Amino acid sequence: TDVSALGGVHTLDLSECSNITDVSALGGVHTLDLSDCSNITDVSALGGVHTLDLSYTHNLRYCSNITDVSALGGVHTLDLSWCRNITDVSALGGVHT
Repeated sequence: TDVSALGGVHTLDLSECSNITDVSALGGVHTLDLSDCSNITDVSALGGVHTLDLSYTHNLRYCSNITDVSALGGVHTLDLSWCRNITDVSALGGVHT
Protein backbone atom coordinates (compact mmCIF):
# COMPACT_ATOMS: atom_id res chain seq x y z
CA THR A 1 0.00 0.00 0.00
CA ASP A 2 2.92 2.39 0.57
CA VAL A 3 4.54 3.44 -2.71
CA SER A 4 6.38 6.49 -1.37
CA ALA A 5 9.82 4.93 -1.96
CA LEU A 6 9.17 4.46 -5.69
CA GLY A 7 9.22 8.11 -6.72
CA GLY A 8 12.58 7.89 -8.48
CA VAL A 9 11.70 4.94 -10.70
CA HIS A 10 11.62 5.56 -14.47
CA THR A 11 8.80 3.18 -15.41
CA LEU A 12 6.28 1.91 -12.89
CA ASP A 13 3.31 -0.40 -13.45
CA LEU A 14 0.92 -0.49 -10.50
CA SER A 15 -2.14 -1.46 -12.49
CA GLU A 16 -4.92 -3.19 -10.56
CA CYS A 17 -3.35 -2.31 -7.19
CA SER A 18 -6.59 -1.34 -5.49
CA ASN A 19 -4.99 -0.86 -2.06
CA ILE A 20 -2.99 2.17 -3.19
CA THR A 21 -4.54 5.47 -2.18
CA ASP A 22 -1.65 7.93 -1.92
CA VAL A 23 0.35 8.56 -5.11
CA SER A 24 1.76 11.94 -4.06
CA ALA A 25 5.37 10.68 -4.15
CA LEU A 26 5.15 9.46 -7.75
CA GLY A 27 5.33 12.80 -9.56
CA GLY A 28 8.88 12.13 -10.75
CA VAL A 29 8.11 8.82 -12.45
CA HIS A 30 8.45 9.02 -16.26
CA THR A 31 5.93 6.36 -17.26
CA LEU A 32 3.26 5.49 -14.70
CA ASP A 33 0.45 2.96 -15.08
CA LEU A 34 -2.26 3.30 -12.45
CA SER A 35 -5.02 1.72 -14.50
CA ASP A 36 -7.73 -0.02 -12.50
CA CYS A 37 -6.43 1.42 -9.20
CA SER A 38 -9.89 2.07 -7.82
CA ASN A 39 -9.03 3.88 -4.58
CA ILE A 40 -6.94 6.75 -5.94
CA THR A 41 -8.71 10.08 -5.62
CA ASP A 42 -6.00 12.75 -5.67
CA VAL A 43 -3.76 12.92 -8.75
CA SER A 44 -2.62 16.52 -8.22
CA ALA A 45 1.03 15.51 -7.64
CA LEU A 46 1.31 13.69 -10.98
CA GLY A 47 1.70 16.71 -13.26
CA GLY A 48 5.37 15.91 -13.88
CA VAL A 49 4.74 12.40 -15.18
CA HIS A 50 5.42 12.03 -18.91
CA THR A 51 3.07 9.14 -19.69
CA LEU A 52 0.20 8.51 -17.29
CA ASP A 53 -2.50 5.86 -17.47
CA LEU A 54 -5.47 6.33 -15.12
CA SER A 55 -7.89 4.30 -17.22
CA TYR A 56 -10.18 1.46 -16.37
CA THR A 57 -9.93 -1.54 -18.65
CA HIS A 58 -12.64 -3.74 -17.22
CA ASN A 59 -15.96 -2.94 -18.85
CA LEU A 60 -17.94 -3.22 -15.63
CA ARG A 61 -15.65 -0.98 -13.58
CA TYR A 62 -15.44 2.77 -13.84
CA CYS A 63 -13.11 5.32 -12.39
CA SER A 64 -15.50 7.29 -10.22
CA ASN A 65 -13.08 8.58 -7.59
CA ILE A 66 -10.92 10.83 -9.78
CA THR A 67 -12.72 14.08 -10.50
CA ASP A 68 -10.05 16.80 -10.66
CA VAL A 69 -7.38 16.56 -13.36
CA SER A 70 -6.47 20.24 -13.43
CA ALA A 71 -2.87 19.53 -12.33
CA LEU A 72 -2.19 17.17 -15.24
CA GLY A 73 -1.64 19.77 -17.95
CA GLY A 74 2.07 18.98 -18.10
CA VAL A 75 1.55 15.29 -18.83
CA HIS A 76 2.54 14.37 -22.39
CA THR A 77 0.42 11.24 -22.86
CA LEU A 78 -2.65 10.73 -20.68
CA ASP A 79 -5.26 7.96 -20.68
CA LEU A 80 -8.47 8.72 -18.78
CA SER A 81 -10.64 6.07 -20.45
CA TRP A 82 -13.73 5.22 -18.40
CA CYS A 83 -13.07 8.03 -15.90
CA ARG A 84 -16.63 9.24 -16.10
CA ASN A 85 -16.73 11.77 -13.24
CA ILE A 86 -14.22 14.19 -14.73
CA THR A 87 -16.15 17.22 -15.91
CA ASP A 88 -13.50 19.86 -16.59
CA VAL A 89 -10.62 19.05 -18.93
CA SER A 90 -9.79 22.66 -19.83
CA ALA A 91 -6.37 22.42 -18.14
CA LEU A 92 -5.33 19.54 -20.39
CA GLY A 93 -4.62 21.62 -23.48
CA GLY A 94 -0.92 20.73 -23.43
CA VAL A 95 -1.51 16.98 -23.41
CA HIS A 96 -0.51 15.46 -26.76
CA THR A 97 -2.47 12.22 -26.70
